[in-house]
This record gives sequence, structure tokens and C-alpha cells, in this order.
Amino acid sequence: MRSSIFGGSSAPTSSSVAASPLLDGVGGRYFEDCQEAGPNQPGTRTGWAPYARDPEAAERLWTVSEEHLRG
Repeated sequence: MRSSIFGGSSAPTSSSVAASPLLDGVGGRYFEDCQEAGPNQPGTRTGWAPYARDPEAAERLWTVSEEHLRG
């Protein structure tokens, strides 16, 4: 279960990750409850889904987004 100290807010994690000098130059990672998250385990509501780290899906999304913006 998620910590309720901040009322379920993701602000503490976002703020910590954004301000941490330990994470300078680090990108493409997912953080929950002020720590790096691992892959989702079935039956839980934490972690990242496999499709979130699929480079082919990311490329398709980028292409479709560009086409949509061009009209």
C-alpha cells in the first residue's frame, strides 16, 4: 500500500527526483515513493508496465504524434 503521509500525492517523489544531484543525467526511469520502481508484479498497482519500456512502441508513438501535429 502506498504511503499516505502526503495524501497519495506524487509531489514528494517528483520533487526529490528532480532536485537530487545523485540523479543528474539520469533519464528514462520510473520512480515511486521516492525510489526507483521495478517492473509491475501481477496483482499489484506499483511498478512499470512492460509496454512503458518498449522502444518500438515509443517510436510509433513519436511518429503518430508528429503526424497528428502536422495535421
